[in-house]
Amino acid sequence: MNKYIFTLIISFLFLGCQSIDPLFKEGAKKNKSEGKSSGAYYLDDGPEENPPKNLDEIPDAQPKYEALSKWASRPYVAFEKKYIPMQKIIPFEEEGYASWYGKKYHGRKTSIGETYDMYQMTGAHKTLPLPCYIKVTNLKNKRSIIIRVNDRGPFVDGRIVDLSYAAAQRLRIIEKGSELVKIEMINPSLAKKNLEQAYKIASVDRAIKQFYIQAGAFSNENNASILINRLSNIKFRNSLNIKKLSKNSLYLVAIGPYESEKVAEEALKDITKKIQLNSFIISE
Repeated sequence: MNKYIFTLIISFLFLGCQSIDPLFKEGAKKNKSEGKSSGAYYLDDGPEENPPKNLDEIPDAQPKYEALSKWASRPYVAFEKKYIPMQKIIPFEEEGYASWYGKKYHGRKTSIGETYDMYQMTGAHKTLPLPCYIKVTNLKNKRSIIIRVNDRGPFVDGRIVDLSYAAAQRLRIIEKGSELVKIEMINPSLAKKNLEQAYKIASVDRAIKQFYIQAGAFSNENNASILINRLSNIKFRNSLNIKKLSKNSLYLVAIGPYESEKVAEEALKDITKKIQLNSFIISE
């Protein structure tokens, strides 16, 4: 009996914020190829009444090395089915349907204990290591994003990933509710190396290090242009030297160069007073 109770507790803890409510919004369409409801959001979920208007400006998640959650790496049972999470960041691809979850889970804890924010670029998967980063491509319109996976789910047959509201908006699947996608695991070490290469200056004999502010990295060039225009229209204490670089299928927005890390950090403080950016300092 004690073993049964323990297994039941583990199962519920691993469910996180994933969408499992059987009540769909009235009018949800039936997908014959799947043999189940695949459209619309759940009856008590969905968008907030006044969602932000700048969702397309929310940048992709920026891959970086993170220690995997020991708790979320354990095998678990959900709805009488056992799942064995991956233990390493390895090459991984998968195709299937993506769905999304919104206000019902906004502010709740994810499977690794973080607070779910429907306006961040995150998602949920049943067996990927947590946390990890994946590229998600809408196979219908070819839009791609990068998200950070920090939750478990969705526990609905045929669905391979649950997206945050912001991520679903970027892929244009809010209204339909779900869409056929391809997901690809990102190796943070390789991603970091690619970003560093993207900022190399043409002069190879420059001995003095220079520092830059990475303002954003996007898979969609239009989103990079939007951020550049947004930064260009704001009055800062000092004018910004903004560049858009295209490297390794990413469009990078960089500010600089600065002569020292301290100067770059002061510039970043001035910028973040007027616009919130998920930025960091890089050097060459």
